[in-house]
Amino acid sequence: MAAYFASLNPQALWNAAPGGLAQGLIWGIMALGVYLTFRILNFADMTCDGSFALGGATAVMLILAGWSPEAVLLISFLCGLLAGLVTGILHTVLGIPDILAGILTQISLYSINLNIMGKANQAVPAGQVTVHFTSNIRYLGQTIALTLIVDVVIVGVIYWFLGTEIGSAIRATGINQNMSRAQGINTNLMKVIALSVSNGLIALSGGILTEYQGFADVKMGQGSIVIGLAAVIIGEVLAEAILGKRLGFVLRLAFTVIGAIVYYFVYVFVLWLKFPADDMKLLTAIVVATGKTQRETCFEEGGEVMLEVRNISKTFNPGTINEKKALENVSLTLQDGDFVTVIGGNGAGKSTIMNAIAGVWPVDSGQIIIDGTDVSGLSEYKRAPFLGRVFQDPMTGTAGDMQIDENMALAARRGQRRTLRWGVSNKERQQYMELLKSLDLGLEDRLTAKVGLLSGGQRQALTLLMATMKKPKVLLLDEHTAALDPKTAAKVLAATDRIVNDNHLTTLMVTHNMRDAIAHGNRLIMMSNGHIIYDVSGEEKKKLHVADLLARFEEAGAEVSDRMALG
Repeated sequence: MAAYFASLNPQALWNAAPGGLAQGLIWGIMALGVYLTFRILNFADMTCDGSFALGGATAVMLILAGWSPEAVLLISFLCGLLAGLVTGILHTVLGIPDILAGILTQISLYSINLNIMGKANQAVPAGQVTVHFTSNIRYLGQTIALTLIVDVVIVGVIYWFLGTEIGSAIRATGINQNMSRAQGINTNLMKVIALSVSNGLIALSGGILTEYQGFADVKMGQGSIVIGLAAVIIGEVLAEAILGKRLGFVLRLAFTVIGAIVYYFVYVFVLWLKFPADDMKLLTAIVVATGKTQRETCFEEGGEVMLEVRNISKTFNPGTINEKKALENVSLTLQDGDFVTVIGGNGAGKSTIMNAIAGVWPVDSGQIIIDGTDVSGLSEYKRAPFLGRVFQDPMTGTAGDMQIDENMALAARRGQRRTLRWGVSNKERQQYMELLKSLDLGLEDRLTAKVGLLSGGQRQALTLLMATMKKPKVLLLDEHTAALDPKTAAKVLAATDRIVNDNHLTTLMVTHNMRDAIAHGNRLIMMSNGHIIYDVSGEEKKKLHVADLLARFEEAGAEVSDRMALG
């Protein structure tokens, strides 16, 4: 053991430190790309290994062709962007699961990179290696300085981009896809954009590494996804240890780069200790396995009929033993300003008709017309401009990891194109404060608080406000008080009545509570086994009692749950 320690040369470790810093900064760019997919988009993208090598393969061949260093890196970025685009299309258009989509692209890139270089590895003659990024000791300081500048610029650009309307939509997509689609966000497009940018950065990192080391190898990206995750996790641990948990987003990005630098210093140290380089793979896997896994998120006025459901049917699992006819030739018309409550037992078809209107799934037959527009063939996010939605689960209607004002800004842009304008303006914040005052929950003083810190009742009230900020043609309330305690539920229902009446909203409210179904709205419909079995309005509805509804259920032979009866 003494002989082993005597063989270690401290000077060698010191001499290797600048190279470790340079490589850490280069891989920090890759780690930022990984951060975008895994932490922001919540997408398990395995494209990384292939796109990193793609950047390197592209760079080495362009250097050999005499291209300038700047052009080489730009093309590397664009090639990576294209790789991310392919993964996005495989996932969103072809419906391939995220991990498999990334693996398919990664495997394809192995062959593509071989074809680009013509062989497994390609070196650049010493005299042709650019001096912009090089491991030559003479230019190492320049490499560190330039790469640091690139890292700082990328951190700034990512911070700006994720604060724009498109960036906010990407963050919301990663946090809560249901809410995002309800706010009119094309979540598939947001995934494609984020994957493209992420893999562009990863390929850029591969291109810089090639300029630094003077060669590219078809396997140079092997394990890069794990290294990127390790850098992200190390950066998060260091950030919280040094600065605490309340970190600004810029610092989270900066510490991602710092995590990559620390990782490479550890790598240099392991090599100095004369351990096999492959041992770092085990260490990296342990870091990732034990690290944290949570993420950081106008139409013309129509006629009197606002919603028309014509003979819609929906069968789940057709032709199997689990076949369930959820809706059978159901027709329903809501006049402008109608507030219709929907009551029924489990499996009656209440939520199915709500989701059919929202476009969560297509109906087998029939039409859905909103304010004169046939939306039957429109996807969920394309119907969002017509609809406001509040879900049963308070967590579903908001993006918990985003601020209150950011959530409201998403709702304010429902039905509009997302651009690169800043996501929330100061003028909008003032407007949001006034709107929040109407809830009387003190939220107007907490605009920058994360929505995830709110209580269930506060989140549901906020979701209701978001659903009605831009007056929808139809407001859909899917048992929106079912998850709340009675006192909070009463407050949310009171707010619902006030908002619906003040804005003259056409509303469809599903509920299990018979008392609520009777007390709210001007019309009540009862469903059982995929049919509407009772439709009452006006003075007749006002005279209803729970006993009357129970009798109707009994006449129809419909199931009445304890929850309905006790309500």
